[in-house]
Amino acid sequence: MDGRAEDLRDAFPTPHTLQTFVRMLEELCSRNHGTKVSVGDVIQMLGVRSFAPVILAVGLIAITPIDSIPTFPTTFGIVVFLTSGQMLIGRRSLWLPNFIARRAVQADRLLKALRWLEPYAEKADGWVGMRLTAFTQGPFLIAIAICCAFLAALMPVLELLPLVSTVPALAFAAFGVALLMHDGLAAILGFAFTAATLGLVAGLAKLPF
Repeated sequence: MDGRAEDLRDAFPTPHTLQTFVRMLEELCSRNHGTKVSVGDVIQMLGVRSFAPVILAVGLIAITPIDSIPTFPTTFGIVVFLTSGQMLIGRRSLWLPNFIARRAVQADRLLKALRWLEPYAEKADGWVGMRLTAFTQGPFLIAIAICCAFLAALMPVLELLPLVSTVPALAFAAFGVALLMHDGLAAILGFAFTAATLGLVAGLAKLPF
């Protein structure tokens, strides 16, 4: 790993709250003021072995208005699909193709979106905690990775429908919290958002187009 990646990791310690996590992303945007923040920048900040933080970062960013930028939900889906897929096969470090790692957004625009998200993250911290940890381990860990991969595969289709992609984004965020903070209740919430996404897809499939 190059020196810049190591510098980024050293500058951002492992977060223990959602608000801290959002502020880490905000600081990265501030460092890149006037330029862009790429997917690769976020991965370097979190560390290539940080599968759970990557899923959480994608989920949180995808909840913000950034998700309305054309092709971004698809990009988020690819990142989560590759991350969860590599979790399932037991890779120790995350690999992303260059065309995804280079995908970028204006740093100031992302910073604005994250500041919109921060108050909600602060409120969510009130119920996040280490509990029901069995739902974040063993077979449930595999189930979380499978759900993330499945939802990620749906993102390119759901992008065509306004706001619908927010539901799987909420699942990614919940699963990210579950994996990073060992919160089984967040995992259950992620499974609920997964079921809601499946319900939406089933309902949309019945509509005449």
